[in-house]
Amino acid sequence: MGSEWLDTRLGDICEIRRGSSPRPIVEYLSDIEGMPWVKIADATESDSRFIRKTNQFIRHEGVDRSVIVHKGDLILSNSGTAGLPRFMEITACIHDGWQVLRKLNGITSNYLYYSLIYIRSKLLHNAYDSTMKNLTLDMVRDAIIKLPPLPEQELIAGLLTSIDDKIDLNRQINTTLESMAQALFKSWFVDFDPVIDNALAAGNEIPDELAARAARREALRQQTNKTTNKTTGATGAVSVEQAAPETGLSDQRLPPEIQQLFPDRFVLTEEMGWVPEGWEVGVLEDLLVLQRGFDLPKSSRTDGVYPLMAASGQDGTHNESKVPGPGITTGRSGKLGEVCFVERDFWPLNTTLWVKEFRRSSPYHAFYLLKSMDLEKYNSGSAVPTLNRNYVHNVSALLPSKNVIAAYDKFVSGCYSKKYANDEQIESLANLRDSLLPKLLSGQITIPDAEQQLAEVL
Repeated sequence: MGSEWLDTRLGDICEIRRGSSPRPIVEYLSDIEGMPWVKIADATESDSRFIRKTNQFIRHEGVDRSVIVHKGDLILSNSGTAGLPRFMEITACIHDGWQVLRKLNGITSNYLYYSLIYIRSKLLHNAYDSTMKNLTLDMVRDAIIKLPPLPEQELIAGLLTSIDDKIDLNRQINTTLESMAQALFKSWFVDFDPVIDNALAAGNEIPDELAARAARREALRQQTNKTTNKTTGATGAVSVEQAAPETGLSDQRLPPEIQQLFPDRFVLTEEMGWVPEGWEVGVLEDLLVLQRGFDLPKSSRTDGVYPLMAASGQDGTHNESKVPGPGITTGRSGKLGEVCFVERDFWPLNTTLWVKEFRRSSPYHAFYLLKSMDLEKYNSGSAVPTLNRNYVHNVSALLPSKNVIAAYDKFVSGCYSKKYANDEQIESLANLRDSLLPKLLSGQITIPDAEQQLAEVL
């Protein structure tokens, strides 16, 4: 660490102001209109450095009694999950559980952000209340950080920011991959787009219930033909793996070998209305079998590599597994409706149902099928929400051809392979960032050495 690094009081290099709330606050909050209202939950629902949206708004008549923050402002939580810095990506209002740091002098905003993360444990150690930490303005103003010259600040923050940016990008890609898989499920198994396309091409009748969808498909087909013939003279077919999510996966034309797996007619059924010809109507148990999870008292749990799956999702790990992955769980007792895909071997707890057998379905098809169902409406409990597997097994279900399900699983498995690779890199990058941050902000490691470590991860 160079001699130019100075121990600096935060209050001497920036203005720190606390948020404010109109009282009583419940009279000023809205779920649909007004200025975005930043709550601690808006910062803790993801690991992003940015606040891009809020779940609630403050009515316009309460804005003047709050504190407005703008894009680029750095805010710091002082209660609840205290000491958490976030950058604003929107104009919003903050309540008195937040502080805003402005008018920076001799410090860059990104370096200040990472400095706040670096000193967070010290701030919390000095915070009031042993159970619910609270930071005062004076605590934050009097906090001391190591302040190098601006060029070094920019290099340090730039390297850490590049790691966080790569993590954010991987997360965005993963969100897109998951959206593609879900969009394709809806297109194939709910909207029947490929069947509509085949029916239009064959000149077959389209049921009235699907007429609007068919008109849209025909317009897309004509537009695609014009564009493709004008530019390349090709057929316009796009492989499922290459379909661009930003253009709408269901709007892409499938390659012939996939398109021909779908019929070109619809038939009317009593249970489910119009369905593709050749696809049967049965019950959910024809597709998959659900099974109650296994008992495992907390006193018997040992941390390990196998996920413990509860009704609301993963709840720790264990050193043993009960079910080979990939698998699917959903809530059986307590919380209903959460459907989880588990890549590796796992232990489903007794608050879950897990897919014991894939009969006509397959892992990814079953996952998105269960996600598309409103499982909460099948609650059979009174005091405690409960999902009875026998009841759910008898819910009417469409039974697509096995070839179509196999084609769907092939596409989605490709998406998830990319997602898992991104997840591994995210974990490696986060570990590297957490290791480098204290060393960089204390001057214990040089930028070239840190860059070398980053290059090894990438």
